[in-house]
Amino acid sequence: MRSSCLCGACAFNLPAPAGPITACHCTQCRKLSGHFSASFDVPETALVWESRGALAEFTTPGGGTRGFCRDCGSSLWFRAADGAFSVEAGGIDGPTGGHLAAHIFTADGGDYYSLDDGLPQFAGAEP
Repeated sequence: MRSSCLCGACAFNLPAPAGPITACHCTQCRKLSGHFSASFDVPETALVWESRGALAEFTTPGGGTRGFCRDCGSSLWFRAADGAFSVEAGGIDGPTGGHLAAHIFTADGGDYYSLDDGLPQFAGAEP
């Protein structure tokens, strides 16, 4: 699979398929995306960069790191404080081969939508 930012300044390849995709409704993800964020876990070492000249990082208050394009602002990945790594599903250029599997941090979700897809929901992180 290929992932890229909106302007194309950052791009990488990674193994397919994506597998389980998690929708995160935490305040950080909502502020980052304007809604909720959908991502999937992958080893960071699996990314093969095509271009990353505009890659920037932001360290979150919780000690995680978010990778994004400094030119267009596209979110690319998240590295948790414990080292867990995930790629934003919305950045994949074609089919992911994955499936939405769960909703996390639903206690922080917006009041303008409801979750009625029947998937598991967790008020915080997955157990």
